[in-house]
Amino acid sequence: MGDRRVIVGIGLDLIETARVKRSMENPRFLQKVYTPSEQEYLLDRNRNAQTAAGIFAAKEAVSKALGTGFGNTRWLDVEILRDDRGKPYAVLSGSARERMRAIGGKNILVSITHIRDLAAAQAVIES
Repeated sequence: MGDRRVIVGIGLDLIETARVKRSMENPRFLQKVYTPSEQEYLLDRNRNAQTAAGIFAAKEAVSKALGTGFGNTRWLDVEILRDDRGKPYAVLSGSARERMRAIGGKNILVSITHIRDLAAAQAVIES
């Protein structure tokens, strides 16, 4: 039999794009929530609030999959990047990485979607 994977966490988040767009007007919001790489992706490439909302939702989904929410994990401890094909993936640091180890997580699957005024994301953590 092959490698057996077990789901140890699942998270889902939905956010209104307008809420993120308003928040993006404050540079402190960008620095608090988005890593330098995420900010570069959003600002240097002229991405819109819908993309920012998708990243925000993905961070929330990952934190929920970890079972902590952002009460015990910093926003910057969950980074959402994209591979060469544009597929999102999560990179964890600090308390998020510690929590991932504690629950036996080995892999995080992330999916982001958008429609007009909403962005949603789902995260699944496998052991």
